[in-house]
Amino acid sequence: MSLLLTGLIFCLGFFVESIIGFGGTLVAFSILGFFFDIKELILIALYIATSASIFVIASDYKSFNGKIFLKALPFCFIGTILGVSSFLWISSEDLLIVFAIFLILLAFKVIFFDDIKFPKIFTKIILLIGGFSQGIFGIGGPFFSIALRSKFHNKSEARATMAMFFITFNLVRVIQMSLQNKFSTEHFLEFWWVVIPLIFAIHLGHIIHGRISEKAFKNMIAGMALLAGIEFLFK
Repeated sequence: MSLLLTGLIFCLGFFVESIIGFGGTLVAFSILGFFFDIKELILIALYIATSASIFVIASDYKSFNGKIFLKALPFCFIGTILGVSSFLWISSEDLLIVFAIFLILLAFKVIFFDDIKFPKIFTKIILLIGGFSQGIFGIGGPFFSIALRSKFHNKSEARATMAMFFITFNLVRVIQMSLQNKFSTEHFLEFWWVVIPLIFAIHLGHIIHGRISEKAFKNMIAGMALLAGIEFLFK
């Protein structure tokens, strides 16, 4: 029953991500972080999030913007390597505190400063931070979106290109952890079946993503992240 509920919560998260372009892992972590060790949860999400992104890019590969991807690649790659190294080094207890602070800061940004536009000079720094966040938590989407959203022509292009970011840097995470003998396929085997309901959840989100308010969804996610972050901080 716990495996079933865990899989369904991830499906809920990626239904949301299919609508706004990011937030799948964030939603799942905000709920499941109360029941799982944070490191274990991050490893579970690695398989599920990668599967979700593969489906997104496979279903809308024509919207992928290779030029944007390649320009951002070096900074995100370096950040991811640093993030994975931190993930392997930090204890679960300290990682949960770092994650709690991350959630709170991200929630405040979305709620109060979502429309702020950073000068272009900061784009590379934000991409580096996004890569680091992807490496340590598997949540780089909010930063990739901040850095690149003005470059995308439409929602579909952003959605497909972001999916390729997640696939690429999750692969980097797997390789880096494997080289250090810190990677196990145990969680992949336990949750292999999640990809089936996941496909339906993502497809449904894609159908309705142009018909609902993204702002409302972002605020809902931010509110959830804020409450979870405060709770995790004192857990």
